[in-house]
Amino acid sequence: MKKIVVMLMTLTLLLCACDEKTPASELTPNTEPTTAATTEPVTTPTAEPTTEPTTEPTTAPTTEPASEENSLSFGRMEGGIYSNSYAGFGCQLNANWSFYGAQELQELPELVNGAVEGSDMADLMENYTQIFDMQAENVNDLLSMNVVYVKLGIQERLMYAVMTEEQIVDETLKLKDMMIQAYAQAGMEVTAMEKAKVTFLGEEHFAIRTLANTQGITVYMLQIIDYNLGSYGMTLTATSYLEDKTQNVLDMFYTVE
Repeated sequence: MKKIVVMLMTLTLLLCACDEKTPASELTPNTEPTTAATTEPVTTPTAEPTTEPTTEPTTAPTTEPASEENSLSFGRMEGGIYSNSYAGFGCQLNANWSFYGAQELQELPELVNGAVEGSDMADLMENYTQIFDMQAENVNDLLSMNVVYVKLGIQERLMYAVMTEEQIVDETLKLKDMMIQAYAQAGMEVTAMEKAKVTFLGEEHFAIRTLANTQGITVYMLQIIDYNLGSYGMTLTATSYLEDKTQNVLDMFYTVE
């Protein structure tokens, strides 16, 4: 079971790595913001503004974005409750679930890197930072979930700022052949990886749905990607074994301010 969990976390990180390393020239950002910005400013009058407000408007826009920066914070796990104000969600788990402790979370990246050592996947993953914020398992019902942060550079943040959730999913899936091949090297056969619509926090979201087989076990995964949180993006993965209960896992989450 532990080996299967490590494999699934490897796939989670591979998806993060592929998203971060997608070349800017290949991305197809949403074009709506650019049209709005080019139509209005031309009509700004030049006669009146020259007397007073020439200094104020230049200073205000430069200070506000910095103060609105959403700095990274880790989720809290206490009494079966996971609360993450950075990502804006939380969940309450029953007695069948157990959280990984802080030490186990710190060891996960090393386990994942060991699982892919010597493969093309290892080369892809070695130049980015990933942090496991939460990993929980339900052995009775054969379910698991995790939240992984990935560090974004300036270029990635600018790209994702003008992309919709669906576009981010589409760009990730352009690399699915490479991901499927790399995962086969780790002993897992991915039979399907596709875009899906799911319900999360009471709203419809685009996600990546994956169906795989390993050691005779069928694995179902749903992954929600949010790369517009700040310096770090986030991937939430819901996993079920033998039968598809991934939407049930997503239904356990609620909004956190």
